[in-house]
Amino acid sequence: MTSEIANRRFWRFLLRPLLAAALALGLVVGVNYGVDACHIITSRSMKQMASLVLAGNAVAVPENYNERIYQMALLDGMRSPPETAVVGSSRGMLLGREITGFPDLFNHCIAGACLEDCYAVLGLYRQRFGAYPRRVILEVSPWLLYGLNPEVRWTELWSYRLAAQNLYVRLNRRNPEIRNTEWTAFGSEGKPFYTRENPWFSLSYFQYNAFTIRQKGLAAFRDEDARPSTDPAEAAELPDGTLRYARSSPEERAETLARVRAAAGPVTYEDVQKMTEIDPEKGEALEALVRDLLADGAEVILYLAPFSETQSRLSFDDQLNPAFDLVEDFVHELAGGCGVPVVGSYDAREYGLGDEVFLDNLHLNAEGNAVVWRTDWR
Repeated sequence: MTSEIANRRFWRFLLRPLLAAALALGLVVGVNYGVDACHIITSRSMKQMASLVLAGNAVAVPENYNERIYQMALLDGMRSPPETAVVGSSRGMLLGREITGFPDLFNHCIAGACLEDCYAVLGLYRQRFGAYPRRVILEVSPWLLYGLNPEVRWTELWSYRLAAQNLYVRLNRRNPEIRNTEWTAFGSEGKPFYTRENPWFSLSYFQYNAFTIRQKGLAAFRDEDARPSTDPAEAAELPDGTLRYARSSPEERAETLARVRAAAGPVTYEDVQKMTEIDPEKGEALEALVRDLLADGAEVILYLAPFSETQSRLSFDDQLNPAFDLVEDFVHELAGGCGVPVVGSYDAREYGLGDEVFLDNLHLNAEGNAVVWRTDWR
């Protein structure tokens, strides 16, 4: 009898922490899957969004949608490649059919994109269609050539990262290297693992999803369906992949202009203020990509989006971003060696553009982009 009681107590002692652990794990997985605020686990809304855009609709931009999953959904949904593709960061996101004059164009620019994102999108094109688009506009921001660029979101999705890695290895005979963190995205044999942190079991992602629940309540568990945008004043993704910003009031525009003119230091995006030289491997990788596009028969245009007038004075006249001149010179040297055109300059004053045509110190509005394109494009 005593032995039976002891045995029961033992199993209670053992089962209680196991049950608590199972409940805790179930809570983390359930919240991460049920909310999935950044759409890392589920991608239904991005597939809907891609389908609507490819059908010719302007689509209201969902909150916190995962742009890299969206790019994969777009490529999956395309029946044929566009004649022209635009790749790069958000600074090229407004280059569309109307500004460039290229009627068959799709813009694949991604907020915070690094050079590996350009490889990923173009690698996905080769996987899907066996070739690149016939014309590629490559937006080159300075941080694309920064060796310690902290952007690593391109590594989070297996298919996306594999597209980047396969093309990178083919052109450069090595894996892309991430040197700004203590972890490595690739194993000792060059095999990528799934993700830096599995989103199903991630405690940090659980915390973010819990924060989303506190903000939205039960609405956080409802996946936001993509929907066509019928209001021209709201933010939307347009049928050519460009972004339409929400229409602002005169007061909001005045506030934006005041913020742009209040810039007082270097550009710090992606830690670029620490950049004093072009990373040799990044430079070689950019050149290898351009030359492979040309070898495949594609036309290549390199695009340098200006920084605001106030920021240009700080970055160039005061040399607060010493790498900007280096990168612009490198791009022109690369273009000359490969025989491709360069459109744009990092210095807004080259085009007489004032702060009033900027959305912030990094992003030129559609009117300003049109001025740059009309000035430099043959």
